[in-house]
Amino acid sequence: MNLRILNIGVETNTPNGRLFLTILAAFAEFEREIIKERTIAGLEAARAAGRKLGRRPKLSGRQKDHALEMAATGSTNGQIADVLGVSVSTIQRLTAPNAHQKAAF
Repeated sequence: MNLRILNIGVETNTPNGRLFLTILAAFAEFEREIIKERTIAGLEAARAAGRKLGRRPKLSGRQKDHALEMAATGSTNGQIADVLGVSVSTIQRLTAPNAHQKAAF
């Protein structure tokens, strides 16, 4: 399969065209790596400045305590979710047996 770039006169079936395409690909890869390094550096700087990254929790600590109290009194996950205005899966993650080991939500 050959590629022809008409406006600059490059064809990949010639040695010059393949060289051009290889160099172009190398520059694209280099640029991608630079973007990746800058992104990682920015995230590390934000963490060092004390910023919390990621999605904000749906439930406050008080709401989590309330949900756990409701679950202990026999309320269903659906009822708890309706009261707190969140999805059932959010409540399921909270009331799961190993919920204390998982990340905050």
